[in-house]
Amino acid sequence: MATIQMRSRIDSKLKKKSDEVLKRLGLDAGSFVSMALTQLVNHRALPFAVTDSDASYFASEYGITPTQSAKSGTVLRRETTRARRQGKLREVKALSDLTP
Repeated sequence: MATIQMRSRIDSKLKKKSDEVLKRLGLDAGSFVSMALTQLVNHRALPFAVTDSDASYFASEYGITPTQSAKSGTVLRRETTRARRQGKLREVKALSDLTP
């Protein structure tokens, strides 16, 4: 397979942070770009969701501040952890798990 060289400009801090993550995953930036472009072609769509951050979404949708959103998230995580410890959460692995 013939390869070509691509050049792009990105923020230096983003490059450093992404290189650190990729290194932990055993990848380099070139491999990641190839993987992402392959998924783009295979799925004919972006290989990841493009959304507002949760805080922005909740602020625009429900009129709550990012601080209120963060506090709500903390409470929800605590309640979920407590329910999981108490065996009150069901794990859904298949559609049949959703029926009583």
